[in-house]
Amino acid sequence: MRNVIRLMAAVFSLAVPQTSLAQTEAGLQPGQEFRDCPDVCPKMVVLPSGEFMMGSPLSEAKRGKPEGPQRKVTIARPFAVGKYEVTFAEWDACVEDRGCNHRPGDEGWGRGRRPVINVSWPDAKEYVGWLSRKTGMTYRLLSEAEWEYAARAGTTTPYAFGDTIDQSQAHFAVGRLWGSVGTTVEVGSFLPNKFGL
Repeated sequence: MRNVIRLMAAVFSLAVPQTSLAQTEAGLQPGQEFRDCPDVCPKMVVLPSGEFMMGSPLSEAKRGKPEGPQRKVTIARPFAVGKYEVTFAEWDACVEDRGCNHRPGDEGWGRGRRPVINVSWPDAKEYVGWLSRKTGMTYRLLSEAEWEYAARAGTTTPYAFGDTIDQSQAHFAVGRLWGSVGTTVEVGSFLPNKFGL
């Protein structure tokens, strides 16, 4: 399933667990956005509950073996997901607050609103731990099923945009070559999917 292209393997998104959202943000409806603190906390979007077929059908062009077999997944309750990938500005706030030990390099591409790169799984876990302590809410990384549900946003095509994708819809690599830009781009540079991500 290639619904949303991750800029690099180290780019990650966040989720607020369903129980936490139900207990503390009971008034929020799917599609609504919120932040648990000004400036340094990621903008979150509430996603609806639902079902989807995880993975790709055997008939999908360019389907990779790890994309199957397809299976039905139920997302039982609404949950909140980061509207964008975690940015350098958000990560740098964690470093400045001494919640994160690793200050990743940006390859000279820029920081600010660009998605953070060059972070490991343990680094990402450290970040969500810091965010949980800072806000008093429980943040965690998305499961694979939650990530695909969020990326698909109700679609069944190879991409959230349909059967094909081009550089006007997402910034992605073709083979080993990055598109014409040659770097990452700021989050929010492209139209969102149907869930607003």
